[in-house]
Amino acid sequence: MAPPVYADLGKLARDLFKRGYHPGLWQLDCKTMTSSGIEFFTTGFASQDASKVMGSLQSKYNIEDYGITLTERWNTDNLLYGEIAHKDKLLEGLLLALEGRFQPSSGDKSGKFLARYAQEYFNILGKCDKKKDPIIGLSLVVGDKGFLAGASTDVDIHAENVNWKKNLGWTNEKTTLHGELINAKGWLVSLFHKATDQIDAAIELGQPATRMEGEDSPFRDINAGIGMVYRLEGDALIRAKINSNAELGLGFQQKLRDGITMSISTVLDCKHFTDGDHKFGVGLSLEC
Repeated sequence: MAPPVYADLGKLARDLFKRGYHPGLWQLDCKTMTSSGIEFFTTGFASQDASKVMGSLQSKYNIEDYGITLTERWNTDNLLYGEIAHKDKLLEGLLLALEGRFQPSSGDKSGKFLARYAQEYFNILGKCDKKKDPIIGLSLVVGDKGFLAGASTDVDIHAENVNWKKNLGWTNEKTTLHGELINAKGWLVSLFHKATDQIDAAIELGQPATRMEGEDSPFRDINAGIGMVYRLEGDALIRAKINSNAELGLGFQQKLRDGITMSISTVLDCKHFTDGDHKFGVGLSLEC
């Protein structure tokens, strides 16, 4: 099995802290597939603070004989998105993708070309993102016997700005350790561990690459978090997390029946518990 792309390194820990939490939102997700093989995915959000409703509609069609996937998406901001991807037919492990975005109201448009080649011990990805300023990106991940190493760089041609990241990690069936250095200024360390069949746990510790004006301390803005997921009987689970800003997140998810899952979550400001900015969210997922 090939190593993951660079963007997916440390994904298990990130997902544990983000997935299932939707504070301040009412969220509805619907997924279905037609008899002809076209997959539709619709998602809608209603903000409790601004009373703003947002949504998107996506369709995806796989032409398996030719290794082609067609994706179209539209959202309530009237942004149109399309992608055509070709995988494994020209060469095993090769993915080619071309995508475009268009905003009719403003006339803004952008495009991206992506090429990825993956084999047992490496995964290399190159992309060219054409926006107002073209951005060229390249990433490489190599792996052997559970050890992973990666590097990624993005070059803004017009601004002559270069951003880079380096990564070291280790993974097995139960544990994933991930460390990342960002532009020699920021860093991130995460640990994901599957303690039992019922309990997943994760820890994150990091420092952003952006430096606050006048702040030279090597310990500036360090963020830490710990989280867990506990699976109950009857297709239910409990989520919990807390970070160094004393923000406590709690969540509960229950599968009501086949294809219907409901979740509730909250994020509490424990520093200002009596008058803090506490947020509550509800999500409903339908699949048929």
